Amino acid sequence: MSKIVELRRAVGFENECDIEDIVALTELMIVMLAQPDAKTALDGMQRLMGIVADRARDLRARLLEDRR
Repeated sequence: MSKIVELRRAVGFENECDIEDIVALTELMIVMLAQPDAKTALDGMQRLMGIVADRARDLRARLLEDRR
């Protein structure tokens, strides 16, 4: 997990945590897109998208495992 932000909540299911985190990070991306300084915005967006991608991959792997 990135040191930027800790998103885990006390939700009963890990899949729900990842879904909530992906939504929260996507909303944060909207804020990053509004940054007046392009360099700051791009650095932040790159980090956020890396976290979103990690969460989405973890969620996909668990969902595929549950189907087996």
